[in-house]
Order: sequence, then structure tokens, then C-alpha cells
Amino acid sequence: MKRWSRGVLIGVLALACLAPGSPGLRAQEPSAPAQEAPAVSLSLSEVLQSALEKNLDIAVRRFDPKVAETRVETQEAVFSPNLEFSAKDGENTQPSSSALSGGTVVTDSDRTFAGTYSDAFKLGSTLQFTLFTHRNSTNNSFSTVIPSYYTQALATYTQPLLRNFGLEVNETQIIIAKNNHEISQWQFRQTVMDTLAAAEAAYYDLNLALMNMKTAEAYLKLAQDFLDQTRIRVRVGTLPPIEITQAEAGVADREGTVIVARSAIRAAEDQLRRLMNIPSDSPLWNQPVHPTDEPQVLDKIVDVDEAIRTAMEKRPDLEQARLDLSSRDADLRYRKNQKLYRLDLIAQYGASGLSGKFLPVTQVYYTADPTPPGCIPLPNDSSRCSVTTDPPDLDIGESYKQVKDRDFSTWSAELQLGIPLGNRAAKAAYAAAKYSEDQAKLTIQQLEQAAQVEVRTAARDIDTNLKRYRAAQVNTRLQTEKLNAEQKKYENGMSTTYQVLQFQTDLTNARARENLAIVDYNKSLVELDRVLGILLDTRNVSVSD
Repeated sequence: MKRWSRGVLIGVLALACLAPGSPGLRAQEPSAPAQEAPAVSLSLSEVLQSALEKNLDIAVRRFDPKVAETRVETQEAVFSPNLEFSAKDGENTQPSSSALSGGTVVTDSDRTFAGTYSDAFKLGSTLQFTLFTHRNSTNNSFSTVIPSYYTQALATYTQPLLRNFGLEVNETQIIIAKNNHEISQWQFRQTVMDTLAAAEAAYYDLNLALMNMKTAEAYLKLAQDFLDQTRIRVRVGTLPPIEITQAEAGVADREGTVIVARSAIRAAEDQLRRLMNIPSDSPLWNQPVHPTDEPQVLDKIVDVDEAIRTAMEKRPDLEQARLDLSSRDADLRYRKNQKLYRLDLIAQYGASGLSGKFLPVTQVYYTADPTPPGCIPLPNDSSRCSVTTDPPDLDIGESYKQVKDRDFSTWSAELQLGIPLGNRAAKAAYAAAKYSEDQAKLTIQQLEQAAQVEVRTAARDIDTNLKRYRAAQVNTRLQTEKLNAEQKKYENGMSTTYQVLQFQTDLTNARARENLAIVDYNKSLVELDRVLGILLDTRNVSVSD
């Protein structure tokens, strides 16, 4: 009897402590969230469009194809013609120690004007045409033309016959540059595809965070209702006061779950904003984001064999590897050609002309022979006479006319043979190129194998996640029924607070697994399109430079 009275007393004291307004233990109500800015609704297409237009990864990689295209132009410019001009003016004064030098002090004034046209051809040949004019003025007594204009036009054609011969060899760097340009385009496409896949996954992650938040809030509401019910039952004496502590602990645990869920939403929103490249001063950084597109179940069936064939044709990494192999093949052919001897044919043809002011010319004749009219007898020698002729002055144009008419021409043909002794450098370069080609072939096999595994994994994930979702749906329904049954048992005094709270936890976990399964299913659909290389096609995105 005393023991019962003591129990009643303890119960009364506990009820007094737990009564509203009493200073006893009491589970805290979740603090009300601060006033938030109005939410912004975003569809999946809007998120992808923003990521496509503003994402920094895409913006950075967008320049790569443009840079690679300039390198193609640089390599093609090697075969562009070139035109050069030069002008030179100078004077040279030298003392002389010989009467044959033309004077005691000889002064030469020279001016040279030259123009050169050169062109390289993809066959390996080069053509050079040079035209120059040299004006000379001197006090040399032996010179007969003062000033003189000497003009020459000379064409030189060089054709390699062994090393560096042929289009295939001389276009090697152009081929490599074009392949690199295409590689940069595929790399850019891969960046766009990865970014959009990440944005879509982040969108679904935000959906998951919001669904988990709703589940956590419902979980908290369920625990709070149960706490109220437990208090009533304790107050009327059908339960001992210790049951309230158990129920309050359940509420506190669920409040922590709500706090974590709210933080997960903010993290998911920030990740989405980053991928969309929202400006730092945009109000969207402080506004909640509500996705308008929810995860869907499509019951997609994947033909794995067909998917693997699609991946082999569409994946950007495989296209890059094939282009890299093409570049290595071109380099190998070039290195093989460089092992040959150098045998060049050099042909030249030119014409020259001379004009200027010619000095008077005196010719001596014997009077016994027929003499030209006006022949003047020489002083002190009646047997001879002389005739002085004053040639006409010829300007610079006359020298060009002589070149044009090819009055004075020259030509030559030459073969040059170069034999590198040992040729070790060319052989080593060829061996390195062969190793690189073999390595590129193995790399393609490696990527094809990895693609096959990724496709099979993605297809399996779709099937697995769909089955997970179906099983999670069933589990949620069964956990709900189980909780309802346990709640009725509790109301009839056949269960405990601990059991009911445990069943509530089981139901919440089941709902969380259902949320995760449907989000994982949608993300696995995105991943399949990514590993197949068709994500941009299925999203109607066109990528160009």
C-alpha cells in the first residue's frame, strides 16, 4: 500500500512538472524559420538553358576550338607565297698600290634595289624569283660605263626527290593541326555534355532534398502528435510519466532531421546556382528555388547491345582517340620519309642586262687598209689613223629591256645528294613515332572497353533503380500499415512508446528510400545518355564553334 502511494505521488509530481507552463522538462518546439524571400520556380529546361549559356566551364572551353583553328591557319600559311624588297646604298674609297687598280684612290658608289618572290608547294618544291638592279659609279680609269646599271632576273626551282617529297609528307603538320581542331571540338562537346548532365543531376538532387524535407516535416508532425497523445494518456493515468520522456526524445530527434534536411536544400540550391552561373549580385542567391519538373518513372527498357554500338559511334572520347591515332599515323609516315637520303634537283634560269653612260671609244686603223670615213691620221705615224666613237647614253630602262628580251641569258641544272652517316636521329624519331602509334591503338581499345563497361553499368543501374523504386513503394505501404496496427495496439495498451516511435522511424526511412530511388532512377537515365554520347541530341542541343 505504501509502495502504491509512493508511485501515485511520483506520478502526480511528474504530471505537475510536465503540465503546460511548468518549469519541468519539455521538448522544444522547432524554431520558426526566418522570413524568406519569395521562391523562384525553375523548370529543368530553364536550368539547362542557363547552364548552356552561362556556365564558366563551358565559357572557358569555348575558346579551345577557336585557338585550334588558328593553328590550322598557321600551318597552311607555310605554303603561302612571300614577297620581299630591299634597298642598299653605300660608298667605298680605297687607296691603290698598283697601276692596275685604275687610280691611286678608287671610289665606288653602289646602290642596289632587289625584289624576291618565293613560294613553297605541298609537293615539297620551292620556287624563288629574284630581280635586282645594281647602279655603280666609280672613278676607276678602267671602267667603260660610268655610271652603270646592271639588272638581273633569276628563277630558281628546287625539287626534293627523296626526303621531303610528296603531298603526304609536306601536309603532315596541317593534318595534325586539323585533327587537333576536331579534337578540341569534341572536347568542347564533352564539356557541354558533362555540364548539362551535372546540372540535370543537381536539379534532381534539389528535388530529392525537398522531398526529404517534406518527409522529415511529416515525420516531425507524426512525432509531435504522438507526444500530445502520450501526454493525455499520462495525464489520465493510463501510462507512466516515463513514456513522455521517450516521446519527447522522438520529437527532438525528428527536429534534428528537419534541420539537416533544410541545410541539404540550401546546399542543393547553391550547387544548382553554381552550375547555372548565377551572378553574385543576383537576388536568386537569397531566394528559395522550387523545381517545377518532378522525377518521373518511364519504365525504360535498354537494349544493351544496341546501346554499346551507339556509344562506339557517338562518344566524344572515342572520337578524340581516333583523331589522335590519325595524327600519329601521319607523323609516322613523315618520320619514315625523314630516314631517306636527301636528293634535290636545283634548276636555274636567268637573264641580265647592262646600260649606262659609256665612255668614248677610239679605234685605230692602218691607212693601208680600208678605213672608215673621218679616220684621223695619228701624229708622228702616218701609217695609222683613228676614229673616235661616242656611244649613246642608255638609261636604266635599257637594262630591263635586255632582261625582257633575254639578250644575255644563263641556265643551270644541278643534283645535290646528302647522305647522313648513321642517320641515328631520324631512326630514333621514327621508332618513337611507331611506339606512339601502337600506344594510341591500345588507348582506343582501352576506351572502347571502358565505354562498354560504362554502358552496361548505366543500363543495369536503370533497371536496378527502377526495381528499387517499386520495392520502396511496397515497403512504404507496408510500413504505413504496420505503424497503423502498432498505433492501435498502443491505444489498447498492448504496445509501448518505444515500439511506436521505432515504427515511425521505419516508415520515415522507407519514404526516404523511395525518394532516393526515384531520383536515382532519373539520374541513371541522364547518365545513360551521357555515357552513350547522345545527351545533347536527346536534349536538342546543337554544339558548334
